[in-house]
Amino acid sequence: MVDQPQPQTPPHAPGTHPAPHTRKPRRTTLLKAATYNLLDGGQRRPDKGLPERLPAQLAMLRALDLDILCLQEGKNWHRDKHRTLYAVARALGMQPLFAPSASHGCHLAIFYRWPRVRCLAFEPDIACGTFHHTAAYAELAIEGCAQPIDVINTHLSPLNPAVRRDEAGWLTEYAKRGRYTLLHGDLNAGQPVATTPDRLTNCIPADEHSRHLVQGPGGVYTDEVDLRALHALLGADFIDPPAALGLPTPRTAGYWRGGKGGERPGLWDHRSDYILLSPSLAPALRNSEVIDTPAARLLSDHLPVTVTLDLTQL
Repeated sequence: MVDQPQPQTPPHAPGTHPAPHTRKPRRTTLLKAATYNLLDGGQRRPDKGLPERLPAQLAMLRALDLDILCLQEGKNWHRDKHRTLYAVARALGMQPLFAPSASHGCHLAIFYRWPRVRCLAFEPDIACGTFHHTAAYAELAIEGCAQPIDVINTHLSPLNPAVRRDEAGWLTEYAKRGRYTLLHGDLNAGQPVATTPDRLTNCIPADEHSRHLVQGPGGVYTDEVDLRALHALLGADFIDPPAALGLPTPRTAGYWRGGKGGERPGLWDHRSDYILLSPSLAPALRNSEVIDTPAARLLSDHLPVTVTLDLTQL
């Protein structure tokens, strides 16, 4: 039987298991997960000045030796019978779960490493079509873990902080104590980091102020980033790994100078990509890392974020 609860898009031919790049199950109690926004699916886009980046992105992700991977902006991966989705799964040696986006063909995908990780249930849209993109849910059984882990992959609205706050409201219940949850995604939160400019109203183009900044009295935008969505999730008791480990707030976006012309206005280092943990899963947290290297910065306008859990601590 195929270990896959999504019959309309099976990960491999019936009765078989993926061969390319498949690793033997690791004898370890560590679980490693990552989230990554590919930027237009890693594909070549001459109209945007984008070269093909997907092969190099997959090489970078393979080297991380992940058990769970959540990707955003799987641009048009629904085309040609999901051919790119399955090519990515074969390259990673992982099983795919596909979640269509409601906007711009920027689909989401969850990958898991069978047989150490098994999918018990999958829902590509837990928010009833209300998200700008979507919020996908997978219930995953992990070898060595006493109960399944709920994995959520989402990409919050890039256009409106109030919409992002409403979207976050669909996700807060997954922080309930007793539940093991990993919430992955591009939250578009714009959380400032150490190198964020003081005068964001000067740095960010005026036509993008409404996407990022708090609107003050009289409708004037301030230099304060609107973080209502992030605060809603943290207020629901989701745990932020860097904060829990005493690490500085990491940059995951804002450095990108790719595309036509190279230089882009409005660049400001910030954090947009997260893996949040439910309180009951937090004792297992061992490490949190952003893959911020010169090579990684050439591949997307976002950087991969990873967490490592020690399942013996649960």
